[in-house]
Amino acid sequence: MKADIVIVGAGIVGISLALALGGKDKKIIILEKNLEKSLKIDRVYSISVMTKNFFQDIGVWNDIKDINRLNGMSIYYRDFSVKNMISFSRRESNINIGYIANSKNIMTSLLKKLEKDKDIILLDNTEITEISNTNEKTIININENESIDAEYIFSCEGTNSIIKKKLEIDNIYDNYDSKALVFNIGHETPNNDIAHQIFLESGPVAFLPINENNFSMVVTIKNEFFNKEKFSDSSICRFIKDISNNIFGEIKLTSKLMQFNLIGFDSKTYKLNNVIFVGDSAHSIHPLAGMGLNLGISDIIEIMSIINNSKQSFNNKNYFSGYARKQKIINKKARQQLKFIERIYSAENEIAKRIIKIGMSSIDKSSYLKKKIVKHANNNLNLF
Repeated sequence: MKADIVIVGAGIVGISLALALGGKDKKIIILEKNLEKSLKIDRVYSISVMTKNFFQDIGVWNDIKDINRLNGMSIYYRDFSVKNMISFSRRESNINIGYIANSKNIMTSLLKKLEKDKDIILLDNTEITEISNTNEKTIININENESIDAEYIFSCEGTNSIIKKKLEIDNIYDNYDSKALVFNIGHETPNNDIAHQIFLESGPVAFLPINENNFSMVVTIKNEFFNKEKFSDSSICRFIKDISNNIFGEIKLTSKLMQFNLIGFDSKTYKLNNVIFVGDSAHSIHPLAGMGLNLGISDIIEIMSIINNSKQSFNNKNYFSGYARKQKIINKKARQQLKFIERIYSAENEIAKRIIKIGMSSIDKSSYLKKKIVKHANNNLNLF
């Protein structure tokens, strides 16, 4: 079997890349190990304006159900108090704060669009057994005795990339010495579609409004503060009520509480011969700003920019070298930005606390600075 492009991984990034590449007169094959399992993943994503525009461009945005457009975002330091707060308002400042969407709904919309594209083949229940990768030829062996001869392979498999393991490509890790808890809560008092983030001594906590009476929660806890009892299913709602000064009324846990160690990384290379790494296969970032998916979409946007504008031949061995260099720098800078913010807000000496409070107060009074911050976030933390 032959293909111009093989995409490994039929998650949001993999299918989005395939749809973006559709219509470019390329034969595209997507390989997925277990699509049914992937569709059971139930996560909530923060969506930037850049990512929303991309989804519009590939024709899926209007079909994604239950998108919640944020009316605002409030950032707090140590407690839910207006004295220690930066408030962003869509209506008052005429700025788009962003969106919240469920992974299942995004996937449903992507697959619906994929079914209509006859140039893209999706092979489910596929096991990659071997990969041969040189500048001249890339062959991927699947299942028992099938092989695909491809011009390029795009790895969109996520953090546990089989392709990277088989090609023995290492990551450069950034251990945050923290755990992350992800879960959903229902609450009594409406949230008015405003997201909240509070920086505690133990780590940042994000409240992402799914709708008026439900939040998706991302709680980051430094290992030195982690207590199994305090952060258990039976106690987590009490923790949320305490840190939010009970402003959301009665709270109940509405999903499983998932826990994982927090580690960021960059792949040592984003391109090896004709294999290119995209999204979580290439990088992972602190969940502080909800940028994980957005950075993956930024990777795709850069890939499409090269395809649309490059004067090189598609089979030139350096065709995607610019992508590998540029996105590695951009994603590293994004990770460094979030790490810097997390460290600043973690400082516990009194001078640092005073400086942070003065700084937050100054930013909250400046519409100009707040617009700049929101614009930067909606540009997926891209400094270029």
